[in-house]
Amino acid sequence: MTNLKPDIQRSTALQKSRSATKALSATARKLRFSTSNRSKLYEAAGLRPRLADRVFRWATICVTFCFLILPIVCAIIYYGSVASDQYQSEARFVVRTSAPAIGKDQLGKITGLPSAKIVQDTQIVTNFVHSRAILEALELQIGVRERFMVKDADFFARLKSDATYEEFLDYWDGMVKTSVSPSSGIITVTARAFSAADARDILTAIIAASERTINQLSDRIWKDVIATSKANLDRASEKLRDVRERVATQQNKTGVLTIEGSSSMLSNLLTTLQKEKIELEQSYSVKLESVSKEAPQMRVLAREIQSKQAQIDGLQRQIAGPNQSSEQNLANVSAELSSLQFELQLAEQQFAASVRSFEQVQFISKQQLMYLDSFLEPSLPDEALYPTRAFWVLIVALTSLVAWVSSIGALVLTRNKLA
Repeated sequence: MTNLKPDIQRSTALQKSRSATKALSATARKLRFSTSNRSKLYEAAGLRPRLADRVFRWATICVTFCFLILPIVCAIIYYGSVASDQYQSEARFVVRTSAPAIGKDQLGKITGLPSAKIVQDTQIVTNFVHSRAILEALELQIGVRERFMVKDADFFARLKSDATYEEFLDYWDGMVKTSVSPSSGIITVTARAFSAADARDILTAIIAASERTINQLSDRIWKDVIATSKANLDRASEKLRDVRERVATQQNKTGVLTIEGSSSMLSNLLTTLQKEKIELEQSYSVKLESVSKEAPQMRVLAREIQSKQAQIDGLQRQIAGPNQSSEQNLANVSAELSSLQFELQLAEQQFAASVRSFEQVQFISKQQLMYLDSFLEPSLPDEALYPTRAFWVLIVALTSLVAWVSSIGALVLTRNKLA
């Protein structure tokens, strides 16, 4: 009996030692795996956490709720049940001109790119679509403001009832988008609204208003062109009238209607007189062989020959050569009248060109010069494409996760510096 008691006591002490060793090992493991959270360290050691650790724990909970849980829950609720459907209508068109007065664009012919005029009009259209002017025009035509203030739409998506034009323009830029293909000049316009019919009607009105605008710009240009053409026509008409008056005065003064007619008439008279003179001279020579030149009939023939020569000399002086009288000869008249005739011819050609130009400008100005040629008409959407709910929920979730991780990292750095 005496030998069994010491053995029992040693066995009991060994068991207590093993139990203490297991307890210390468990505590060490808790301490080793709890270094990332100071509150667990204190719990493992059986101590009460400090105030700073309690603040850190509550800050972590608040950050997690505010930056991670709350945004994701709000995004799911808003995009899942609150956000209103938005329908999008799309149209594609190009700017074309029907004006033959616009010259050929050789650069565009070679490169295949749109002409400079078409590029400019395309930029005018895209800038007009995003301007206040189109809002004012569509407000009068279709009441565009009311179409974005639908009561059934959610508060965040619809236009405020007291929105100014500047706020309305910002909202408009978010609902209406434009893009231009640099190589082909194709303009793509999309318009969103809270109903499919409104989206199509707004886009149709945009195209019509844009077409009117570029044609109004052309109208102002053609008004100036018409005024210039009319002024040129008036000047050409006045010059033609003045030249004709000077020609008539010169014709009345000289008695010569045309140089060609007067020259032909004088030439015929001169030829006839010369022929008659030759015949008289021949007759005089024949009779002189048998009759004395002092005979009366020979004296008559001599006087007739002298008369014919005087007439010939007079006609020659009228055609050309020195003239002792105050009357001008045909050569002098021809120089002055030919100059006036040439000036008259130029004035008539200038007047005819001015008339043709004025008539062409008037004809072109009465036509529609610019067209928005739509090869994809505004469509009636079958389903709502916006908002893209899953996409925005994912974006909010990723953003919230980044913000939460950044905030937690900042709290950990702050706690470590204060420790």
